[in-house]
Amino acid sequence: MSNMKKLSLFVGILLLMILATGCSEKTSGSEGSGSMTNSEITENTESTENTENKQETSIPSAESENMKASDNTNESTEAPELFYYGHASICIVTADNKVIYIDPYANGDYSRFADLILVTHDHFDHNQTDKVENRNADCEIITQTEALVNGEYKTFEFPFVTVEAVEAGNNQNHDINECVGYVLTFNNGKSVYISGDTSTTDQMNKLSEKHIDYAFYCCDGVYNMNIDEASQCAATVGAKHNIPYHNSTSHTGEMFDRELADKFNAPNKMIVYPGDSIMIQ
Repeated sequence: MSNMKKLSLFVGILLLMILATGCSEKTSGSEGSGSMTNSEITENTESTENTENKQETSIPSAESENMKASDNTNESTEAPELFYYGHASICIVTADNKVIYIDPYANGDYSRFADLILVTHDHFDHNQTDKVENRNADCEIITQTEALVNGEYKTFEFPFVTVEAVEAGNNQNHDINECVGYVLTFNNGKSVYISGDTSTTDQMNKLSEKHIDYAFYCCDGVYNMNIDEASQCAATVGAKHNIPYHNSTSHTGEMFDRELADKFNAPNKMIVYPGDSIMIQ
């Protein structure tokens, strides 16, 4: 073979080698951009799992917030329970278990630890506070002396109830300057009017503006107003529920006159017997 032919052959082989090398580099570059190594696959998988885990944990977090909101619901908006012992004696237990006794005298359960004791006036059948032996350290006693000062009827604010003193008495047996009634307003917005021993008072016309939910009217007809006058007072005050109480003048221990209660002719009449309880709702 001539030298020229050898040189041509050498150049041809060299060109083929150069072309082959270029194709190999392109193929390798294409594979690098379009595929991932095992390390890259592992990293991306972990990243995806972490993202999913973050998404999964965000759901319980929202549920947790809802549960917290539910747990923080104000239980004090629930209804207090009123227990009637007879005569003028009442016990009220609020939704947060605060205990209020009013005019302790009639036999009943005085074992609950008292947070507040209310007395309407200084007659023996209303002021037997010694019956309440169990009292919490911060228990307060409010009588007509604290509730009516120099002709001013006081209001007392407690976390569990607001107590407003109102007019009472106004008859020959009960000096209006030495007696009070009470309007109690609880955290659920409901209110109870306790007339105390009384006949008709001027303030009863204004009590209608309070939109009272439950009202108790004495009606014995001997020491206080009779059943007809009490019925008229109930119509004036206009409570949603009108309840006769303090209607017995017996000295035999009888604390409620059922026949007289039936004659209470008030709108929205409710009869509550000794030993009964009602929810203030």
